[in-house]
Formats: sequence, structure tokens, C-alpha cells
Amino acid sequence: MLEEQLSVADDTPAGTDEISGSGGGKFVFDDGGAYYGGWLDAKAHGYGVCTGPGGIGEFAGKWTHGYETTGTYTWPNGELISVDISVATNGTR
Repeated sequence: MLEEQLSVADDTPAGTDEISGSGGGKFVFDDGGAYYGGWLDAKAHGYGVCTGPGGIGEFAGKWTHGYETTGTYTWPNGELISVDISVATNGTR
């Protein structure tokens, strides 16, 4: 499980975080989704996983200044889709 891989507790209340601007940690959204991974300037950066509402579906991969760039979406039906958004956007958003 991702939380175990990142050594992050599973009891963070919704709408709170365990980040301090940079480094790594966890943020739980009000809808039950969560981001676990690297941070830079209080934005998702580096490797991370973001789950959808209630933990359904996820994106696992590289994040750059708050945006997913390269990785894999796993849909609730189990379908995997690999993406490289950095190529499609020419490195900008």
C-alpha cells in the first residue's frame, strides 16, 4: 500500500496536511481523495500518487509544480492508462 511505502499515517483528517512546504508527505482532500508524495513550495512535485474521491482511482507518477506530468492513471474498473503530459503540453501548462 502506498501509505506504507511512504511511511505516512492513515489517520489524517480530511482537509488537513502533513507537509511543510517542501519534502514529502500527505494531503487529504475534503472529498476523501488524497495525495501522497513529494512537495516543493507547497505543491505536488517529484513522485507522488493522488487518489480520487473516496480513494477510487488514482494517478501515480511524476508531478511538476502541482501538475501530473508522466505516469499511470488507474481507473475504478482497473483499466491502466499511461500518459506523458509533458510531451503533449511541450513542458508548459
